[in-house]
Amino acid sequence: MELGLAGRTVVVTGSSRGIGLAVARAFLREDAVVVLTGRTTGPLEHAARALGAEFGQANVASFAGDLADPTAVARLAATVRQRFGSLDHLVANVGSGRSVPPLAEDAAEMRRMLEINLLTAQTAAAGLLPLLRETAASGADASIVFISSICGEEALGCPVAYAAAKAALNAYAKNISRPLGAAGVRVNVLSPGNVVFPGSTWEDKLAADAEAVAAMLAREVPLGRLGTDREVADVAVFLASARAAFVTGADWIVDGGQTRAL
Repeated sequence: MELGLAGRTVVVTGSSRGIGLAVARAFLREDAVVVLTGRTTGPLEHAARALGAEFGQANVASFAGDLADPTAVARLAATVRQRFGSLDHLVANVGSGRSVPPLAEDAAEMRRMLEINLLTAQTAAAGLLPLLRETAASGADASIVFISSICGEEALGCPVAYAAAKAALNAYAKNISRPLGAAGVRVNVLSPGNVVFPGSTWEDKLAADAEAVAAMLAREVPLGRLGTDREVADVAVFLASARAAFVTGADWIVDGGQTRAL
């Protein structure tokens, strides 16, 4: 399927590994130009070199910085403008579910999870929004995709602080989708279920007790398996593409059927 992303500029936050890296690679397969971001220079540069070797160095850029800091996001926006002139799509992927068990969270842990999973996404979106508005004003498609989690959808036994932060992210995205829709910028959420990739919590769980993971999948997930980062990435790319031009304010769940709510 032709997705119309060739030559479009995309920022993927938190993209030196895992789902973010898979999303970046999926956009590059569509001949987009991708800006990777991460807090740690080493892994970020390694990812940029690897993708550049695969898809061409001219199509890959990287930016190191903590996107919870508005000044870092301002530098990112300036970098994108200077190098590419415009921004078409943002995939806000920064997040972490590594937290304490339910009822062990305190105020500090709640703040930490909100910072990672909500405020970093909000800060990145707000700082890059002027570029996206300019793209939309030119008549081109512009969009934001927030990577959330099914933990923000239902009570699934996830860490409470993480679940609350992702639920807040979902509410934020839904509410900004209305005014931004009028400005021509589409906003959607992608909520993955249990996804395994190198360094993921599910890799840790498999190593600790593969039988328990298999039992959970048989009991809770109709498709009976873990998802992959590429399966999430493919949906993210579709949501950013012109094929999804009438899709905004939506929450796309990619979980093998685990969640039960309509």
